[in-house]
Amino acid sequence: MRREDIIRDIHGLDAELAALEEQYGLLSSDFYHCFRAGELEQSGDFIRWAGYYEARLERESRYRQMAYEHLRALRRRSGLGALALEPAGA
Repeated sequence: MRREDIIRDIHGLDAELAALEEQYGLLSSDFYHCFRAGELEQSGDFIRWAGYYEARLERESRYRQMAYEHLRALRRRSGLGALALEPAGA
């Protein structure tokens, strides 16, 4: 999976999470804390919400690892100069 695909996934998950946050009036991180602590029922919405949130955390972790490796390679190539950051797919 490419960084661009991961970014696209993250944005899609963010849209799903935002809709649930608005519906229930709670940010996903706070919801997830209560859900994992067993303080919330196991409704379909909540199971789906937890799944979206866990997927977002996983994608974000994978993105950070890939971005770190990409930036490290750019720094190696640039030496002491500016990083040559180019559009994705270029």
